[in-house]
Amino acid sequence: MKKFISLALAVVMLLAVCVPAFAADTKKITNETVNSATTLVKTSKLKEDGTSGENFMVILPLDASIPWGKETATDMSYNVKAHLGYGKKLSVKVTGNYKMALTEDANETIDYTLGGTTEYLSGGPVVNPGVDVPFTLTVDKDTWANAIVGEYKDTLTFTAEVVLT
Repeated sequence: MKKFISLALAVVMLLAVCVPAFAADTKKITNETVNSATTLVKTSKLKEDGTSGENFMVILPLDASIPWGKETATDMSYNVKAHLGYGKKLSVKVTGNYKMALTEDANETIDYTLGGTTEYLSGGPVVNPGVDVPFTLTVDKDTWANAIVGEYKDTLTFTAEVVLT
């Protein structure tokens, strides 16, 4: 019986210690103290699930097919959305080799140019709603006229990063 009582007392003592450890800081207004108080309200940089509140998204075309002989610019626009911290901006850069290689023979190439916004920098930390960034790829008339008909390919690289301003 002594063991049971001592165990029960130990559990009660542990519970008494735990309650204050988990209590939040509070303020009490009573008629015996002051009749007003202030509370600091602030946000966290983390979401409820513990992940960062900062995020960005760049939506870009995965594949673009250019009709043979097309001399006008092919739209390759991409969409940017960002929600970053103070003093930060989103930077997006587009690069390529400026040559597409023939699938059957990489030594046969056609040149192209990139137009529009190949280097984007957001105006601030928040871009919402998302914005379409104009970007094009063009093969000129002389290049088409001197090219072997076939499928030519190149890879464009979109690099997105958060920069401090």
